[in-house]
Amino acid sequence: MSLKMLTHFQVFDSQRFFSGKKFLLLKLEPWQEGTDREHLRTIGTKVTGVIAVDETQYTKDLKGVNEGETVTFKVRKSLTSFNNWQPLQTVFVAVAFDRVSIWGDYHNQLSVRVPELKEIEN
Repeated sequence: MSLKMLTHFQVFDSQRFFSGKKFLLLKLEPWQEGTDREHLRTIGTKVTGVIAVDETQYTKDLKGVNEGETVTFKVRKSLTSFNNWQPLQTVFVAVAFDRVSIWGDYHNQLSVRVPELKEIEN
């Protein structure tokens, strides 16, 4: 994942950045945390999606620059909560955020925790 134009959101405006974005589900996996393999506990689900639609206005003339990039959302819900979600078929949006932070050597990565993701009609 190598997102672009994140510096325009340094005081990160999650609502503005994620509005106008639709994600296509790539994969679901357990979200686990712990000090080592023997002490891992499942916290929820990691949902990875590719930005299928990016209508976010980044600058006056720049729009849609993150289409095709991936984002992984950490959701405090079990994998079974996503039983009806199918890779490369389910389209979803993020509407509420617990924590979003920019990281990486080039400040082009996101760490995203959300209470839920909303499936939408294709």
